Amino acid sequence: MTSNHSIVLIEDDMELNRMMSEFLRDEGYLVKSVFNGDEAVNAITTEVPDLVILDLMLPGIDGIEICRRIRKEFFNPIIMLTAKDDDMVEVASLQQGVDNYLKKPIRPHVLLAHVQAALRRSSASPVHMDSSSLVVQDIRVDRDSLRVMQGEEQMDLTTGEFELLVVLMENAGTPVSRDKLFKMTRGIEYDGLDRSIDLRISTLRRKLKDESPPYRYIKTIRGKGYLMSRK
Repeated sequence: MTSNHSIVLIEDDMELNRMMSEFLRDEGYLVKSVFNGDEAVNAITTEVPDLVILDLMLPGIDGIEICRRIRKEFFNPIIMLTAKDDDMVEVASLQQGVDNYLKKPIRPHVLLAHVQAALRRSSASPVHMDSSSLVVQDIRVDRDSLRVMQGEEQMDLTTGEFELLVVLMENAGTPVSRDKLFKMTRGIEYDGLDRSIDLRISTLRRKLKDESPPYRYIKTIRGKGYLMSRK
């Protein structure tokens, strides 16, 4: 298998880092290994990889802080790995721009599937329309520049947030199920347990300054999913 995709892998367990790096290189990826949080920000901003695999707990600064520091300039996918089973940590990670949150231990072929799905979503055109823009209410999405405007204000969205907003706007006025949102934005089947769509909806609402019901933009339709209101 060949690939031109580059990955920065940040994992302080040297043996695990080595095993993951070798596996991904065997699959055709260009992998740069980093072993602590202090070097991670510089590696990501210097290399500008197609994807980052980031351990949560690291020597130096942790994974959440790394995301906070890079997300205003780095927009490619970030996969967070953690041994912690903590909803609040997952929420904090997604709010800081993590695209996928995976719990250790994770089997290599499962990690590979998530890497491939994230890269497919990142490289594909997020909107399949003749027009280069989408407009709903005062929100405008430009698919060529990947820019989102709310009125006169530009929004800073992660790749995952951008894709979710696009799907909702493409289907404005129609409820979209969690299953469909998960499949269209994550590239894999929904397992019925993953909460990342709900958490990302909450983050989008916060960035839209629309956190309290009745929501102006993204409405919750009981038993059907989420709906982007046309007015």
